[in-house]
Amino acid sequence: MVYTRTKPGQKTRRMWEVEANLGRTLEDDYREFYIEKKWGQKRLADRWGVKRNLIFESSKRNRSRSWVEMLGLSVRRETDPQVSSPSRSKPSCEACSEDGVPLERAHWKEAKQGGLASLDNILLLCPNCHTKLDRGVDHAFIEKVRAILLHRSVSKLLGTRCRPEQLLFLCQEVLSTRNAP
Repeated sequence: MVYTRTKPGQKTRRMWEVEANLGRTLEDDYREFYIEKKWGQKRLADRWGVKRNLIFESSKRNRSRSWVEMLGLSVRRETDPQVSSPSRSKPSCEACSEDGVPLERAHWKEAKQGGLASLDNILLLCPNCHTKLDRGVDHAFIEKVRAILLHRSVSKLLGTRCRPEQLLFLCQEVLSTRNAP
């Protein structure tokens, strides 16, 4: 038996069988469930009754092509328009912007005091800033960290685009005005 490579856009016998079971084309099903409804690869493969790698993974080593490649289907990209990251560099300290050092997860409210391990309570800090936060003697540093956490929480809720210092100033103004007689 001689193996002949399937031409781009041409379907294999197995693809035709899956389409017959679905009652629609693979392209339409892929677009609806994987692209629009954002199903995962495993879920789509289970729907089609084939292995995930048959649909999504090509191999240069054994020269096999995925169904996505063979049919010229678009690949879904998971990108968040609000988060723009031009490079995949390591994160820097949230307080001093020091990079190139291992970062530590620092709790704003300590776990033993009921602080949760959530984004609202955890900062990525360099060891020096983590120590400053734990000691709590540098009040300017504590205010800076408070501004970072407040900015993160409000941005998540409202989608605002101001700097942490501006937001902290606004909140302090509102709070001090409310407390005035």
